[in-house]
Amino acid sequence: MSGFFTRTNRDMKYIFKSSSKLNKKQLKRKKRGISSLIGILLVIVELIISILFTYEIIKLNIFPLKYLAMFIIVIILLLLYNFTSQFTKSRGIGKFLSILVSMLLVFGYLVGSKVNWTLQGITSNITKTDSIHLVVLKEDTASSIADTLNYTYGYNSQHDGDLPVKAIDKINQENNSSLNVKTYENWEQITNALYENNDIQLIAINSNIYKTLLEEDEDFGSKTRILDTITITTKVAIEKGEVKQKDDCFIMYISGNDDYGTISDTGRSDVNILAVINPETRQVMLISTPRDYYINISRPDSSGKIITGLDKLTHAGNAGTKYSMEALSNLFGVDVDYFFKVNFDGCVNIIDALGGITVFSDVDFINGTDAAPERYHFVKGANECDGAKALAFVREREAFAAGDLQRGKNQQAAISAMIEKATSPAILTNYSAILDAVSDMMYTNMPTESIQQLIKDQLSDATPWNVQSYSLTFMPEVNYIKPLHVYGGTGWACLPDYDSVNMAIKLIQKTQNDEIFNVDEVIQEIENLENSDNTSVTN
Repeated sequence: MSGFFTRTNRDMKYIFKSSSKLNKKQLKRKKRGISSLIGILLVIVELIISILFTYEIIKLNIFPLKYLAMFIIVIILLLLYNFTSQFTKSRGIGKFLSILVSMLLVFGYLVGSKVNWTLQGITSNITKTDSIHLVVLKEDTASSIADTLNYTYGYNSQHDGDLPVKAIDKINQENNSSLNVKTYENWEQITNALYENNDIQLIAINSNIYKTLLEEDEDFGSKTRILDTITITTKVAIEKGEVKQKDDCFIMYISGNDDYGTISDTGRSDVNILAVINPETRQVMLISTPRDYYINISRPDSSGKIITGLDKLTHAGNAGTKYSMEALSNLFGVDVDYFFKVNFDGCVNIIDALGGITVFSDVDFINGTDAAPERYHFVKGANECDGAKALAFVREREAFAAGDLQRGKNQQAAISAMIEKATSPAILTNYSAILDAVSDMMYTNMPTESIQQLIKDQLSDATPWNVQSYSLTFMPEVNYIKPLHVYGGTGWACLPDYDSVNMAIKLIQKTQNDEIFNVDEVIQEIENLENSDNTSVTN
């Protein structure tokens, strides 16, 4: 080898000499010298790229130590071979390998950077965009905000916080106006002021509350129309959850809100699932709670005072994700560690990026147009779904006698299918589209370190997860119309079946206690035990 080094060193002395002054042998040595120099330069570029790639992979922190060590050893060995080959007759092979390795490392560096960027994006502070609808009577002749500058605006100071105030201030600034404004403390007062008394001619209302009013008050939808919408953009600080130990069981609240577009922290939650995840046993327990469960929820009023009372679970999300988490924590008597929130656009984009999913339906049905613009036929059993079809599957409830209960089961089936696809090797072929899909359509308070640990565990142990699911039921009632103490008025709600709540608590505890089980078998076992106890008491 030392002879090759010496010869190459002599060859390089001819690189900068004029070819016209060299003989045939010297020209050949000059050509060898140039070839070796190019090879060495390629290896230097490879070294720089290797350092950048290694730094990015270490920062990513998702690969088990054995894989990381293997990457580094292979990179070093390739560098050494490609460098030393430039002093041998294998310099051509070394150049080819150097170029090939550099290209692969650049690709790996870009992938690592994108994963790091995405992880930071879904776990960092988010930009929240709130929409304030300007609502007038249907027969009102106004066609723009300019036509309403002499109107009296009204808003609910107790339920909408300061968002209507911000919207009104924005209108005043943009139109150099000073609007007349009246405040009210409940929706009955404000709608009467618009419908009957003519005390106000326009209501400024948060879009989330607007949807609730449409759902609970048929007159509101038939008597009014949206004149315009003002958007208010603010930064929301995500309070990070606690970093758990490697194999610690944790509970995540999965929330799906009924919005499209950029994800927001506020808004009604149509999907309310607690995922109890035990990394040690690879057991996942999904507990689905109906959106209209009539339970205690909370919200802050305009002064920051917390108002608590019986209302629909879905309304808790209007004040923010943490209030939905709090409501479910109180219902089950557990600490919910993290949340994961996704909106309807996010659902479609993620499933399409995964290449579709296979959902298993308990029933044969065709979704209505409320669930999706297109009507799909779902058979009992396996159904191949792209994003749009999967969204129809998880949104439909009118087609079922069990209504929201069946929808909860469908949501669990879709989540199970997504977990199965996301933990399979197939995810590698669509990594870029998946990262693009999750970056703007979801967010979580789960620390980046915890997400990295989960990915690392999955790479080191490909044992399938045992995903089980259970849906809470509600009591049959003659009258489902209940007073909504937190957001006002009345609305359709369902009383919890506390037998099913207690069953869910037992399933959560079994998962936390490192038990591996099948839900149906556990339920049957508990029912048999209770029946046996009842028989003993009777005898």
